[in-house]
Amino acid sequence: METRIISGILSWDQENKYFLETLMENRYFLVLPQIITLTQTDEKLATDELNESHKGKNAIARCFV
Repeated sequence: METRIISGILSWDQENKYFLETLMENRYFLVLPQIITLTQTDEKLATDELNESHKGKNAIARCFV
């Protein structure tokens, strides 16, 4: 499986699998663990620091393609 840097909306499913949803509505699951960047604030945080307040924010992260 290949990985790429993707930009999209940060979310996670019922099994707590993190993913980014792109403008084209594709879902790409994040490579864990990693540091992601929230695009609106340039804040960098580890995936183990994510909480409900980060859901729905734009982010850049390494994802499985």
